Amino acid sequence: MQVLTTQCPYCHHEVDSTIEHLDGPVLCPSCEKPFEMEMPTAVVTAVHEVDEKTARENRMASEPEERTLVEVHPVVFRARPIATLVFSVVGIVAAVLILMSVAGMSLAGYALDEMAVIGPASIVVWLSAAALIVTAGVIGYWTLLSRFTTLTVTDDRTVYREGIVSRETSEVQHDDVRNIQLDQSFVQRLLNVGGIGISSSGQDDLEVVAKGLPHPKRIIDLIRENQD
Repeated sequence: MQVLTTQCPYCHHEVDSTIEHLDGPVLCPSCEKPFEMEMPTAVVTAVHEVDEKTARENRMASEPEERTLVEVHPVVFRARPIATLVFSVVGIVAAVLILMSVAGMSLAGYALDEMAVIGPASIVVWLSAAALIVTAGVIGYWTLLSRFTTLTVTDDRTVYREGIVSRETSEVQHDDVRNIQLDQSFVQRLLNVGGIGISSSGQDDLEVVAKGLPHPKRIIDLIRENQD
């Protein structure tokens, strides 16, 4: 408990009170007259010029640095459950067909290594290899896109950056936030992933729109906690 001591403006008797009582008048225990207490503030007592070296050596007060509370990237696979399942099946089937063809195995009575041989391998191997390359390329693009998309929540603002070649940045000060939307389907709720949209008091449209974020409810709660 923090105790504040002041003087009664009527009888000049010292009065102790707590910060909780600053919202209303307090009663002097000596003269029993009510008066209001104010939160103490810093008072400037002198002004003089100093150079940067002196300021560093004297460890002068400065503005507090902005603290990063959380930095998240969109999830890669949980944000695309159906596409992830399809590409997983295609990749597994393609890999199995290549192994069977190299091993000289047959499928439904057909020798995979003898079906429409084109150059050093059969068409089955070529098609399976193409499917693996496409699958790897798509997953690589998803991963790259996730790495270059970042939502950063500090103790003062929310910043959203996206783009691989060209970069786009949107930010909203926490004090200006008017509305926060949570976009989450039933499947996304099960996977604990979703999107959020943030708009400020001066804008009708959403200024920050981020999709595929892990634990979106936690991010919203964190923003709300840091609003004044």
